[in-house]
Formats: sequence, structure tokens, C-alpha cells
Amino acid sequence: MHPPSFTMHTRVFSLLLLLASHAHAASPGGSLSLSDALALSLRQNPELKSYDWDIRAAEARTLQAGLKPNPVINYSAQNLPGSGPYRGGDIMENTLELGQLVELGGKRQARVNEAAAGRSVAEWAYQVRRVEVLKNTTQAFVAVLAAQRQVQLAEETAALSEKVTPMTQKRVEAGKANAVEVMRSKVAVASAKIEMEQAKRTLATARINLAVQWGAQTANFDSVKGDLEGIKAVPKFSTLVQRIQSNPEIARWSAERDRRYAALAKQRSLAKPDITVSAGPRMLGKGDDISFVVGFSIPLPFKNKNQGGIAEAEAEIAKTDSERKTSEMNVYAQLSAAYQVLLRATTEVELLNKDVLPGAKEAEEAVMQGYEAGRFTQLEILDARRTLIQARNQHLRALTDYHQAQAEIAALTAAPISLQRSNAAK
Repeated sequence: MHPPSFTMHTRVFSLLLLLASHAHAASPGGSLSLSDALALSLRQNPELKSYDWDIRAAEARTLQAGLKPNPVINYSAQNLPGSGPYRGGDIMENTLELGQLVELGGKRQARVNEAAAGRSVAEWAYQVRRVEVLKNTTQAFVAVLAAQRQVQLAEETAALSEKVTPMTQKRVEAGKANAVEVMRSKVAVASAKIEMEQAKRTLATARINLAVQWGAQTANFDSVKGDLEGIKAVPKFSTLVQRIQSNPEIARWSAERDRRYAALAKQRSLAKPDITVSAGPRMLGKGDDISFVVGFSIPLPFKNKNQGGIAEAEAEIAKTDSERKTSEMNVYAQLSAAYQVLLRATTEVELLNKDVLPGAKEAEEAVMQGYEAGRFTQLEILDARRTLIQARNQHLRALTDYHQAQAEIAALTAAPISLQRSNAAK
């Protein structure tokens, strides 16, 4: 499927496919890994399938471009029976000619070259979209993974809230608290359940968004499996910038330049006139005498030398460098933005893991124990729990942002998109 110009990028694209080539599609009701999702998207994404037809259409254009013009048969009759000397048809002439257009100036080869170059451009368009599909699938997968974790956190929060109600009830019965605290505890439980229901709805939406990547309307998997905690060292930005030349959005311009030069060659060939030759028998009178005629015709290119077509093709070539540079700048800007998100998320995760989460957890546990001993109020419990929940949610958002940015960078640099796998569904 790939033209010779793809050779230098074979390693990049083979790495992209490595995750999916040996993966098995998840069975209904099973657990889905990232490699499973990528394999499904590469095989079943409707837009990728449409690009297959674009390539076939380009192949058909190459075939058509190589065909020679059909011969033309021409019949003419002169001096048909009429009056006077034409009454008997003795001087009637019937001519049957076979004509053939002879293309000069290398027109047929020029058409073939342009069509072949167009096929290469179509293949690069496929590569551009394939990388985009891999990125979208990875980001959708991360969204499901994060939504699953959010549901777990919401369930844990609801369970913790429910534990406080019996404790509060005992304190009220012992005269150490008033009935308002019981009501406040029940409100906290209800709020936690609402958050849990919202998390489940978000998960349902994320599952559908992932399934859509391979053209499905329902998510026929129970869960996805991966490790959101897997954080790698952030590479240098200069290293990533060097890799963007492998991005199909940029690399495709070499094929586009070849196509435009081929189009220019075709326009120049059209400036050279073709010749049409013809030959055939001529029957005189009633067919008793036969002669042969030959002829040719050629247009005289006095005014129309296809100047406009040539100038247009030259202008298309002239703007190629600017368009390639624009693509490079767009990719660079996207890479810079994603890199900043990656740096920010990495720093957040490190700080949250080191200080915030352990401190919030210890504080919540200490307040819970102190509440049982009567040293803290219910409001202090709610405040400590709110702090812990916020820290956990912030941690989850930072992890999600990290992996989303990593997928974006992987697509922009045409690097393999990967997510560490875990035996347990996260």
C-alpha cells in the first residue's frame, strides 16, 4: 500500500501498528486493553475505510491515465444521386476513414506520472488520518480509565459518608451532639450518592465515545484496563521538536510537491499540439472503382499555448514551501501546548503523591478518630473529608491530563502510542 517515499518512515508507522497487530478484539463482556482498542479502530474505523476507497480511486486514475486514445471511424458520402449529372449516382463517392489521435510531447506519460503521484498523496492522507485515529482512540481510552477511577472514588466517598451517620446517631443518643448533626450527616450521604450517580453517567458517556472510534454504537466491554499511575520522565522539548518531521502532516508535503511537479509537466505537455492521422478506402460511382485516401490534421498553436495552465501549475509549486512551513508551525504550536500540559501534570502528580494526598488522608483519619473520642466536631470531619476528596479529584485530573497530553505528543511526533497495562482494571 505504501509508495517508495514511505521507506524512511516505515519504522515509525510499524511501531504505531505494533500495539495493535497482535492484539485480539475484546469479546463482549470482557475487559478491554489499549492495544485491543487500537486494533479495533485500525480495522473498523469508518473513516479509515473510506480512505481505502480513495486509494483505490487513485489507482483507477493511474490506470485510466495510461490508456491510449481510441481510434475513430469516419464515413462520408459525396455527390449523392440527384438531378442532372448526379442522376444516376455514377459520380457518387463513399469514403470510409479510420483516424487515430497521436499524442505528442509525452502527454500520456505525464498523465501517468501525475496520477501515480496523486496515489502517493492519497496514501499520505490515509497516514495522517490513521495517526489521528490512534490518538483519538488513546485519549478516549484514557477518558474511560479516568471515569472508572472517578466512580471508584465516588463509591468510596459515599461509603465513608455512610459510616459517619451511625457514629453521629450514637453521639446524639449520648447527649454529646444535637439532632442537626444527624440531618447534616444524611445530607452528606445524599450528596455523595448524587456525585456517584454523576460519575456513573460520565463513565457511560466515555464508554460510548470510545466505542465510536471503531464505528460501534454500544460499548460491548465491561471495563478497560490500564495503569493511570504510570508516569515517565518527561523528554527534552528539543528532542521532541526534532521528531515532528516524521509527522505525516509534515512528511506528506514531499509527496505533494512531487504531484505538483508532475502536474506542471502535464500542463507543459499539453502545450504541444497533437496530430490526427487518418486513412481509408474511397468507392467511386456504384462501387466499381476504389481509391485510397490519407490525411492528417494538427492544430496551430498561435494563441493558445496553455499559458494559463502552466502558470497555474507553477504557482502551485511556488506555494508548496509556505504551506509546508505552515504545517510545521501548526504542529510545533500544538506540540508546545501539549508539552506544557505534560510538564504541569507531571509536577502536580509528584506534589500530590508526595505531600498532598498523604497529608489529606492522615488528617481525615485523625479527625475521624478524634470525632469518635469527642475531640472534633462533625463540621471538622466534613471539612477534612472535603479536602481529601478535592485532593483525590485533583490527582485524578492531573493523571488524566498527563496521559492525554502524552497521547497528543505521541501523535505529533509520530511516536508509538502506549499506555502501561495492569492486571487489575483501574
